[in-house]
Formats: sequence, structure tokens, C-alpha cells
Amino acid sequence: MASLQEQLMKSGLINKQKAQQAQTEKRRNAKQKKKKGTVEVSDVQVIINSQKEIQKQQDLEKNRQTQAELDARAAHAKLIQMIAQHCEKNYQGEIDYHFTYANKVKRIAINAKTQYSLINGMLAICVLNDAFYLINKEAVAKLTEIDPSVLVALHEKVELSDIEEDDPYAEFAIPDDLIW
Repeated sequence: MASLQEQLMKSGLINKQKAQQAQTEKRRNAKQKKKKGTVEVSDVQVIINSQKEIQKQQDLEKNRQTQAELDARAAHAKLIQMIAQHCEKNYQGEIDYHFTYANKVKRIAINAKTQYSLINGMLAICVLNDAFYLINKEAVAKLTEIDPSVLVALHEKVELSDIEEDDPYAEFAIPDDLIW
């Protein structure tokens, strides 16, 4: 079977010179495509590539969400572990200690030593899963780095130099165990 060029030459539509020019042009175009690396992309290929890109973005977003959930779980587990390690065990007593949590006044029964520690800022009250724990001040600093919402009450010790000089009631101390 003869090629298209041979058939066109036999019919007299083109001559030998035009056939050679066409072949030369074809080779040049092929060479340029190889050099430039340009490949014509069909419309179907463009659609497929865009769908792949969309799917890739969706997968990345899912991975980010999954990683955020895992990080939140890890932080919660770390909080549980730290509270279990640093919570005070023997604080129960006859003295009611009142504090506010979620716009409500809560109370916890403590002993005198624990009351002194709470008042002077050596202990703090933390909450996790609606349970209250007494934690020492150093551990509270680490806990609040992870999640500041766990801290319920921490009293900073007030120095005498912080009291105003013009305060007319400065010489009258307010007892910490004042019961109304």
C-alpha cells in the first residue's frame, strides 16, 4: 500500500519538491517538540488533571483535620497524666473553701494546711472533665501552657508593698478564713 504522499504525487496534486518540504517541516516540528518538551494536552486530560488537583487538596484538608484531632487527643491525655501525677491526695477536712466556676459558687471541703496553701498561692484548683483537683503551683504553670481553661483558682500572694499607701484600711487585715 502506498503512502498518502505517493498517492498524491501519482495523481499530480503535489510534486516531489513539495513532498520533501512537507517531510522536512514535519521533522523540524518533531525536533522542536522534543527540545521544548511541549506536549499538546487534550481537554479530557485537562479535566482529569484538575480533578486530581481538587482531590489532592481535599485529601490534604482531611489530613490536617485528622492531625488536629490527634493533637487535641494527645494534649488531653497529657493533661490527664499530669493531673494524676501532681494532684494532692489528702486535702479533705472540715473547712469549706469557696470558689467560682462557670459563674457558680462551688465549694470544696479542705483541711487547714490545704487552706493555707490555697490562700498563699502554693496550690491551685484545676478542673478536668467536671472534676476538681488541687495542683501545686509549678505543675499549674505546665498545665496552663497546654490548656489555660483547666485553671479555676490560683491566688497570687500579695506583697505589702503592693498595697496603696493612701488606703485608710491598710492597717486592718482581712482574715482569709472569714465566714459570712
